[in-house]
Amino acid sequence: MTNDLPELPNDPRLSYLIEHLDQGIWDADLTTKTFCVSKAWCDMRGIGWVNRFDLGDDIWLEDIHPNDREQISAIVKGDVARSDGNISIQYRYRHANGDWIWLHCRAKVMETDETGRATRIIGTDTYIDDFKRSAAAQSELTEKLQLAIDASGIGVWEFNPATKTVHWDDRFLEIYGLCGQPNEQPHTVWRNSIHPEDREATLAYTEKARRDQSDLNYDYRILRPDNEVRHLRSLARFVKTADGQTKLIGVIIDVTADYERTTALEVARNQLEYESRHDALTGLANRRRLDETLQKLALPTSPEDIYAVLHLDLDHFKAINDRYGHAAGDAVLCHTAQILKDKMADLGLVCRTGGDEFVVVLKTAIPQDALGDICAELVQAISRPLLFEDITCSAGVSIGVAYAAEGTDHAETFRRADKALYKAKNVGRGGVEFYNINYTPPDYHIANARHDIQKAISRGEVICHFQPQYDAETLAIVGAEALVRWDCPSRGLLGPDQFLPQAALSDVINDIDRHMLELVLTQQTAWHKAGLAYPAISLNIAKDRIMRPGLGDKILSNIGAHHALSFELLETAFIDTPDRQLERNLAQLRQMGILIELDDFGSGHSSVVALQTIKPDRIKIDRGLVAPIVTHPDQLLTLGSLSCIARLEGAKIVIEGLETGLHLAAIRNVDCDVLQGFGLHRPVPADEFAALLRQQPQRSIAALNRDAASLGFTNAVAPRRH
Repeated sequence: MTNDLPELPNDPRLSYLIEHLDQGIWDADLTTKTFCVSKAWCDMRGIGWVNRFDLGDDIWLEDIHPNDREQISAIVKGDVARSDGNISIQYRYRHANGDWIWLHCRAKVMETDETGRATRIIGTDTYIDDFKRSAAAQSELTEKLQLAIDASGIGVWEFNPATKTVHWDDRFLEIYGLCGQPNEQPHTVWRNSIHPEDREATLAYTEKARRDQSDLNYDYRILRPDNEVRHLRSLARFVKTADGQTKLIGVIIDVTADYERTTALEVARNQLEYESRHDALTGLANRRRLDETLQKLALPTSPEDIYAVLHLDLDHFKAINDRYGHAAGDAVLCHTAQILKDKMADLGLVCRTGGDEFVVVLKTAIPQDALGDICAELVQAISRPLLFEDITCSAGVSIGVAYAAEGTDHAETFRRADKALYKAKNVGRGGVEFYNINYTPPDYHIANARHDIQKAISRGEVICHFQPQYDAETLAIVGAEALVRWDCPSRGLLGPDQFLPQAALSDVINDIDRHMLELVLTQQTAWHKAGLAYPAISLNIAKDRIMRPGLGDKILSNIGAHHALSFELLETAFIDTPDRQLERNLAQLRQMGILIELDDFGSGHSSVVALQTIKPDRIKIDRGLVAPIVTHPDQLLTLGSLSCIARLEGAKIVIEGLETGLHLAAIRNVDCDVLQGFGLHRPVPADEFAALLRQQPQRSIAALNRDAASLGFTNAVAPRRH
């Protein structure tokens, strides 16, 4: 043979075809160790055309991929495995640019020696790198898809309408509780597995999809052989097969956990919705529910629209709290609420509006004589002594009644009921009074209260006590609430419940708020000069003050870099819609470094909507929701739900009202950041609070236990566990 490629017919067309095809032609003479190639053979490797190579030097094998060298070397040595002398292999070759490329070698043994060993082979190399990479990518994609299906727990199925059979993969069978069953199943198995309550709708949906040849996307339930109910989501599409037939290919996803989670969230949402409109202690409607009911109640324009309002206030209730404790007071409130439910729930809305006050709204007015008899029965029933833990508690009730009049709004009707209640209190308590337009209650006490409180502020009698707030994990002091006290020369040290109601009626609440802010700022300045580290101090701020223009400017003129404050917004249920003035005030306060808190969160006073509107730094869960946790452990679920809602808005959580060691023990598993209450420490004057701060590094859980024991709390404080 020659060292060149074999002679080809002298045909220009064939020569052109060989030159331009992507086939590298080669001729290997294994006797002389010469290897002749076409130009295309060199081009696909990125090298200049050299039509003859020496096979005697094994250096050329270095350009063959290590994993493919053995089979190429065998061909060059004449070791052809196939008896017919045909060769077909795929191998990788190092391109001139350094990349590995895939080639497909097809060859034929043309001559052999007397032993049958190949001496001459002619063949072609074809560039198949794009195909191989595409196949590799497809294989990788298939593996990823299978991994995703396995990880997600999706079941895959195919339905053949012609044979009425379904192919279910193993995961599908597992979901249906049919592990070990054949993958090919009759269509009736699926039909019969559908939950009886969902069967009709599901079959109707799938039949319509079959007629329309439309995609399926449907949720339904199945009843497995073990009677377990599963919620499934089925997604499917009709596709054409190679033979022109139609089949349905789809997946199912077990969404049982999603449905259960959604149901649980819906139950929690409904529970929170209920609790935001009901009093936690008595279960009666709260002020928020009352306001919503009145908004829906038409103003009287005719006799048919007339309604009545009963305003009830317990007599001598404070004496029960002071003498027997809050637990006895709570029992009296619940006893009163039950009587009102039993006698009035069928006639109208029964509410506890706060403290020891109740309101009944009769949407259909009852004649005065009949209503007077009903109220007399209420007075008699509520005044009966109540036995609580071997203690006889007795509290009366006074009732003021007003009928809505044509041309008057709801607020006026309630003011009239208040005036009637005031008269009932003045004439000796334990009675019923109907509003009389000719009766004007004396208001000198309001003027006197305003004068007395303003004088007390000017004389320095209105003072500030600090109740420590503790980190829920470490029990270190991380804050304090500034609580107002009146050090009255004639009446002694008065708590807020003994003068703030009169202050509200006298319109001096804002004066007290401003005075408290001045006291805290002055005290922090003194601590700062003394080198004492102190936390942020929380102060209450009333509704009308937080809405007042220029609030930030007035505070800015008095605040310094060393001051650390947090404002607790009261009665935030009024912030159900954004207010520009409020937004400006809050933004300015935050620029000054003042934290914003929502007080009484979870009650009718504090709106969930306000949480989203204000986006506070902290929320303080209403103490009315905390008090019952000792006797009603289910209340912890409510606290947990409120904490979850607050966390979604990025707020920290303060739980107050922890009055006993039992409260402290019960609250450990609730997600919160700060704890506050008598069970940890009572409010103290500024110098005692400063002493607590100085000794804080040495304070321990054991010390807190001693404090609790000194207050009569036998349950030990323990580190919280989430």
